Amino acid sequence: MSTQIIPVHQKVPEKIIRHSLNNTIKTIDILDTKLQEKGYHFLKNQQLGRYHFNFYCPNLKIAIEIDGYAHEFQDIHNQDAPKKLFISSLGVTVFRFTDYQVLVDIDEIFRAIKNQIQLSTISSYVV
Repeated sequence: MSTQIIPVHQKVPEKIIRHSLNNTIKTIDILDTKLQEKGYHFLKNQQLGRYHFNFYCPNLKIAIEIDGYAHEFQDIHNQDAPKKLFISSLGVTVFRFTDYQVLVDIDEIFRAIKNQIQLSTISSYVV
């Protein structure tokens, strides 16, 4: 039986990375348009502390990130840990969607947002 060595990191061709970046920009624009059409007031390209988000709604304390190809790498995913701690300390809920989700199942994105709004309305109710 032969052993096959599988490299941990494979070099990704620049063509694939550029394609992913171009599609991410398009999906951000698509989601921005759909959010406006649905009456959601999200600010585009917002910064909380030193961290950037594709969309942020201060009233709802919801941030949205569109993850492109780079977020599939473990290194990038691990770099997000401090960001997650900081943002959760502010009471902000962060939704992370892929380019693919925006293009194929945008209705699920709106279900998630509506669900979070309902949860935050219930939890902010004081007796």
